[in-house]
Amino acid sequence: MKRYLLSWIALVVLATLSLFVSTSGIALSLAIATVKAAIVAAFFMHLWGSRPVHRIVFVTAVCFIVLLILGVVADVGTRDIAGPYVP
Repeated sequence: MKRYLLSWIALVVLATLSLFVSTSGIALSLAIATVKAAIVAAFFMHLWGSRPVHRIVFVTAVCFIVLLILGVVADVGTRDIAGPYVP
């Protein structure tokens, strides 16, 4: 129970911090969001004390999501800016 309370307090503090630093830059906001997601994954998804195979599956899924996002960003980034779509 103490672990959940401490993680909840950390999430509240990080949410408040992200509210105040939202105007300073996207990189800091994304870093805070990553820390919050790690806390949620570790404690509320029970990955902290689970078997290693669960953590391996979770990390593999996250890696595939990152690869998908990088592929979309690379595709959109290499397109020429053109006029309206003409079939």
